[in-house]
Amino acid sequence: MAADLDYQKIAEHALAMLKVVYLREGPDAAVRSAKYMVEAAALVIANELGPAETRRFLYVVGVTQGQDH
Repeated sequence: MAADLDYQKIAEHALAMLKVVYLREGPDAAVRSAKYMVEAAALVIANELGPAETRRFLYVVGVTQGQDH
């Protein structure tokens, strides 16, 4: 099983990829890419851990963006 540090590195790589998309293709492309990443994460969570965990994940995404509902 991977350590938290490994997962943090993966997240840093994903952020770096989004930065590259932003610089090369602009903010709209970066936002679209980020949305696809969140959708893909939600699908994996739903398949592996179920709908309750998916709701918690999406709630955290919403709260992080200041949209607590």
